Amino acid sequence: MIVDHLAGALVAATASLVEFAESAGGAERGALNTLEEIAYLLTQMDSNERQEFRAALERIAAAEPDRAAFVRNLPGALGLGAES
Repeated sequence: MIVDHLAGALVAATASLVEFAESAGGAERGALNTLEEIAYLLTQMDSNERQEFRAALERIAAAEPDRAAFVRNLPGALGLGAES
């Protein structure tokens, strides 16, 4: 599914940006701006799209146990809140 590939790319990019922001000294502003833009764009999804996104993230978390906690926490960290 294309959604799984896109969600996987988002996980990889977000993880890299978070690592960069935490270790870049004074240059983290660019990484933080990018994370904020990603979060804003994702909040534009409707409820069905959010459910599909969460399902894709859950598949990624199951396939990547080392990153599972990060992946499962990503929606909340990006301001998507908890939805049923």
